Amino acid sequence: MKKLVGLLLMIILLISIFLTYFERPSNAAYSSKFANYPGYKELIEALQKAHPNWEFEILETGLNWADVVKAESVARHGRSLIQSTNSLWRCSTCKSTQYEPNWYCASTEAVAYYLDPRNSLNENYIFQFEQLTYDTTNQTRAGVEQILSDCKYMQNKMTYYDTKGKKHTLDKTGIDIIMEAAKKYNISPYHLASRIRQEQGTSGTSNIISGTWTGKDEEGNSYKGYYNYFNWGAFGSNIVLNALKSAKSYGWTDPEKSIMGGAQLLAKNYISIGQDTLYLQKFDVVDGGDGYYGHQYMTNVVASKNEGLSVKNGYSEMGMLSGNAKMKFKIPVYKNMPTYNCPEPGKATIVTQDVQTNGEVNIREGKGTNTKTITTLKKGVKLLRIEYAQKKENNYYWDKVVLSDGRKGYAIRDRLNNLSLQSNCNEKDIVLNSTEVRNGPGKTGTAVVSYIAPGQIVTVVEKNKYPNLDEENWYRLRLSDNTYGYVAVGNSKNPNIALYDENSSKYDYVKVVCTDGLNIRKEPTTSKNNIIATVTKGTQLFRAEKNISSAEGYLWDKVVTSSGVIGYCVRQDKSSGEPWIASLNQRYEVDDKNGNIVCVPNLTVENLKSLYSSNIVVKKGNTTIANNAKVGTGYTITANGKSYTAIVKGDTNGDGEVKATDYMKIKNYIMGVSKLTDVEKIAADVNNDNNIKATDYMKIKNYIMGTSTIDIN
Repeated sequence: MKKLVGLLLMIILLISIFLTYFERPSNAAYSSKFANYPGYKELIEALQKAHPNWEFEILETGLNWADVVKAESVARHGRSLIQSTNSLWRCSTCKSTQYEPNWYCASTEAVAYYLDPRNSLNENYIFQFEQLTYDTTNQTRAGVEQILSDCKYMQNKMTYYDTKGKKHTLDKTGIDIIMEAAKKYNISPYHLASRIRQEQGTSGTSNIISGTWTGKDEEGNSYKGYYNYFNWGAFGSNIVLNALKSAKSYGWTDPEKSIMGGAQLLAKNYISIGQDTLYLQKFDVVDGGDGYYGHQYMTNVVASKNEGLSVKNGYSEMGMLSGNAKMKFKIPVYKNMPTYNCPEPGKATIVTQDVQTNGEVNIREGKGTNTKTITTLKKGVKLLRIEYAQKKENNYYWDKVVLSDGRKGYAIRDRLNNLSLQSNCNEKDIVLNSTEVRNGPGKTGTAVVSYIAPGQIVTVVEKNKYPNLDEENWYRLRLSDNTYGYVAVGNSKNPNIALYDENSSKYDYVKVVCTDGLNIRKEPTTSKNNIIATVTKGTQLFRAEKNISSAEGYLWDKVVTSSGVIGYCVRQDKSSGEPWIASLNQRYEVDDKNGNIVCVPNLTVENLKSLYSSNIVVKKGNTTIANNAKVGTGYTITANGKSYTAIVKGDTNGDGEVKATDYMKIKNYIMGVSKLTDVEKIAADVNNDNNIKATDYMKIKNYIMGTSTIDIN
């Protein structure tokens, strides 16, 4: 008996260890890795909350921040180049020197701005940190096609000229070759596609890949019939010549040899030695055996950020950002980083911050003591700051502020103290129209910082503070990256946002039920290739409009993905009538066979009466519960002469709430330390797969954190 008890305890311990491991990595686990580096933690938390399946690896470079900035800029002029007419973006030493046609040495400030990872820890630019090995599950041909959708030269069978000027046609497209290279060298096809797009542009007319360049080197050698799709070795004062010299040395006499050969070199010379992200191929801050800073594929200081955006756009159009795709990112950190993100040179940083005057302050129309005073404020007046100046003008930093009546002006920064968020509410609202987000209230004097699409749930932290400003009422929102912005509320006939009621039938959410997933299209037609996203079975969408069209015999609805992609999808199979999307507005389901009514969480008696029957009575034991009380698992519902047992998904302990006690009850059941009744088992099966396992209690945990929903089917 002692041996048996000991064995059982050991099994329970192992299960506990397994479940603890299964839960990781949590948001806190990822973000805590970055807690010692200013500004990282909050950004990682926001990304992890929006994408629970993403993984973030910290890359401890061990390098001092100031040393890296210097090494990537003034330590070797020309190491980082930029195309800009603004002198603040150009190196002050090199000034107008062109290292390549129209390319200038980047200033220290420009290098710091692009080098600072915190400026890219957002939805648009995170993909320059994506690890670049081939993910056969998530990286598909369709994704490559999306990235190269505006590059016709990669979509058709590739033509080329040999070294004698004779024209040939390969029996392959550029996309065919990319997929072959990805498989052969274990390298991301998205990386290859975005790299070609970055290096050769959308037209594909560069002499580096034309095969017809008539120039010669100093010894009179011709380079006709050579191709360099990745611009391997393209640097110096004559990038075309140097690129074709490199191509000739590798024997790249047609597009296929160039793409395959370039992919092999990328895999061998970069990815295999630790430079396995776009960022690390621009900024060599890992020692792959040959030191730092010298082994850099790109000289364009913007290249890794731009290529990351191309990859992001490809993912977005395929719907991968709204699904369950697992992606891995490697985020560099440095010693002694500045407290705040390195700003964009020559511009005021766009912010939305609360401040308070620390003495008498003149608010002026412009930046300078010689400009007109709008008003004079006493000490202790609270303001909104919407621009943070990056350079002094007339001996002061002049920050842009908003007065309580919505007027904008400038104040000397030294006269302002930072405040924590001055919030007057904390409510969930739903976005009903595509809406721009501004750094401050009003359409004049503010900047657009983001856009939000219909169906998005947002948190309002301030309301009714700026009514009738530019003929609009303005709310302040907390955005997904933990920053803030203002939106115009709209009017009663056409509101942009409205208070969110998860039990309301006004908001039409649907779930993809088609086994093969669903295509989201730019237009309601299948007659042309207009797919902008592909979503998997189980994906939740917001249906903005029903019955948009019946083109080609299909019923078309307008939908929005959780990442904001707006398009059209087919509602059902036109032959069989089998549904491809199903409404999530079903708040309950009557199971007459087993005498149950299954409900979603937070359904009140009043909700149930309005949705089901006005003459129902709900009791907890012998006590009739009030209309505004929530229905709980195990309650008795009497309606139309029949009695049912209420089952609320996620509410395993029958208190009408879904919270940590429910999560723990399921976890203990899986570990074998407690039991569930038949009714509690139905409530515990929140992913509706007729099993109770770790995915159920994890879904409850995510629901409590606000990153998941609980449905009845």
